[in-house]
Amino acid sequence: MRCLIVRFKDCEGPGTLLDSLQARNYRITYHNAYDERVHIVPAAHQMFDLVVFLGGPQTVHDPNQHKFFKPWLELASHLVSMKDKKVIGICLGSQILATVLGAKVYEGEKGPEVGFSDVKLVNPSNPAFSKLNGTSNFPAFHLHEDVFEIPKGADHLLQGSFYSNQMFGYENRVFGIQCHLEVTENMLGVWKNVHSEFIKKAGWIPGPETEDLRSQMERAGRALFEGILDL
Repeated sequence: MRCLIVRFKDCEGPGTLLDSLQARNYRITYHNAYDERVHIVPAAHQMFDLVVFLGGPQTVHDPNQHKFFKPWLELASHLVSMKDKKVIGICLGSQILATVLGAKVYEGEKGPEVGFSDVKLVNPSNPAFSKLNGTSNFPAFHLHEDVFEIPKGADHLLQGSFYSNQMFGYENRVFGIQCHLEVTENMLGVWKNVHSEFIKKAGWIPGPETEDLRSQMERAGRALFEGILDL
């Protein structure tokens, strides 16, 4: 099994998702979309069984960024149309998937959502949740301002209190996750510095409970990723 991981910022990696991929013996290829010197692998939609689109600071609904997003929207569109392919989009990646599925992506009216807050399983019986062992809600880390509508024909899977649409699934093989469930302790430390201005804008002040919340999220996130990969 082959997996392509598309990164849109150098500090945004697969985090805990990588462990689940390696445990299933995926052969992993990385592509740094932010490096304009590197071009996408030709016919990537045919070469990989799974494609993961990660997060980044770009804005998929900005007309001025259309040229940048064109190859990624085309790749995502091909993957969605191929019934034997699996796709996971996280944060910006989820907005790319929502776009190609015909849903609106836009700047959230409430402003940035940053920090930890609970997400709730909308339909606990969905097979993506099979390894969560009855968990109905868990903490998730949020670092975004853009949001998506749930695409037509997709299932609303995770719901948040600040912005409701936190995850959707399409045909049990295309999954868009707005929140970050992949964040390791080291990643969060880096993000606090790299995204300090955005965090300040949102008014999030990390407290002593931060690592406990992240640890709870990691357990649930790993279970969710494993459930998706085993579908």
